[in-house]
Amino acid sequence: MSYLLDRNVTQGTVPWEVTNFFNAVSVDAFARQRVSEPHTLGDYKHLYGIDPNFIENLSNGGTIAFQANKACARLTTSSASNSSVIHQSKFYHHYMPGKSQLILSSFNYYTATSNVRKRTGYFDDNNGIFFEQAGDGTLAIVLRSYVTGSPVDRKISQFGGVYGAGDTGWNVDACAGGASNSLNPSGFTLDITKTQLLMMDFQWLGVGRVRVGFAHNGEFVLAHTFNGSNDLDVVYMSNPNLPVRCEITNTGTTTGAYMDQICSSVMSEGGYIEAGQDWAVTNPTLRTLTASQTLPIMAIRLKNTFKTYSNRMIVRAGNINVFSSGTNIKWKLLKLPDDSQLTGNTWVDVDTDSGVQYNVTATAYTDGDEIDNGWVGASTQGSQKAGGAPSSNPPSTAKKNYIVQNYDSSNSEIYVVAITNLDNAQSTEVGVGIQWREIY
Repeated sequence: MSYLLDRNVTQGTVPWEVTNFFNAVSVDAFARQRVSEPHTLGDYKHLYGIDPNFIENLSNGGTIAFQANKACARLTTSSASNSSVIHQSKFYHHYMPGKSQLILSSFNYYTATSNVRKRTGYFDDNNGIFFEQAGDGTLAIVLRSYVTGSPVDRKISQFGGVYGAGDTGWNVDACAGGASNSLNPSGFTLDITKTQLLMMDFQWLGVGRVRVGFAHNGEFVLAHTFNGSNDLDVVYMSNPNLPVRCEITNTGTTTGAYMDQICSSVMSEGGYIEAGQDWAVTNPTLRTLTASQTLPIMAIRLKNTFKTYSNRMIVRAGNINVFSSGTNIKWKLLKLPDDSQLTGNTWVDVDTDSGVQYNVTATAYTDGDEIDNGWVGASTQGSQKAGGAPSSNPPSTAKKNYIVQNYDSSNSEIYVVAITNLDNAQSTEVGVGIQWREIY
């Protein structure tokens, strides 16, 4: 138990015996005893190349390279004073109120380099939680909030005093080694030049608690806690749905530096149901397919903004319904990286309360990842056969089956239902109905 501590402990017959169960890391953010069945919302690793579920934002000579034998992505800045690399999951992981959200992320910052800042955690440009190494070697745990309408970082350095009067140092364990005492109850020594496994968990509901520490030798070493309820007069951050992210940034003249992002996981503890809003559209009018022709019959994408904010919802395809009036056809559901892959970009909002637009006028596409497919038979004796009856063809809920916005929320990934007329002599009229879920 020696690692599962808050500073609110009393030395007794067992060294540093825990006297406050709610501060023990053996329980989750809502004080439920941790068990071995968390629900994984996102998992990321680099085994055969850079994990394709990440997006990158590179500036002024910054690079990302796969380190095959080290199973990591190496983020490197150039000597340019404003060089930077951001390596961020596409997925903004859905937070379920009342459930503890647990994030684990492994990395190596290596030795600090003057005027180079390194960060890893669960965050974006506006909100989040992360661990930072400054160019002078200062280590800090940071809580970022967009409550004021601009991002504000509440930084707590390892030993305090660096970031002003409110910086009193990590309030649970400074992770500085030596004999166990009130400053370092675990005795753990954080060596930032070695690989580390960052641990974060939080209650949100707007006003909960955030805990940050490190996993070491099979135990969680809790380093710092931010409290929100009965402490702040506003929510501690605006949005709990956030990506895994690493970044390295030159803050001045430097020789450049690098860091390694290794592996990450985001989990919901205490059960999880991917709740969301279900929507569906069909072609307003049937479209004509000439003999042997292939067309993108319907496409959907995310709006760039939703309710005036950057659109960070996740969209998963549901049932696909396909109709042919006169010939045998083949259909497939594709995922395209952006609208440059589609010819004929006339988009229509589904609804003011939906974050999605649809397109039924596209005339060509560049092939993307195929998610689902099927065939539909021709009509016989006046009857019409439709494929994809309700619940007959729901695409999987695997990590690949979702669309999201790009880094700037300016160009969404796209779902496209394309149909091929299998008859080499006759035209047919076709239609598509597509269902999806918006998760946020």
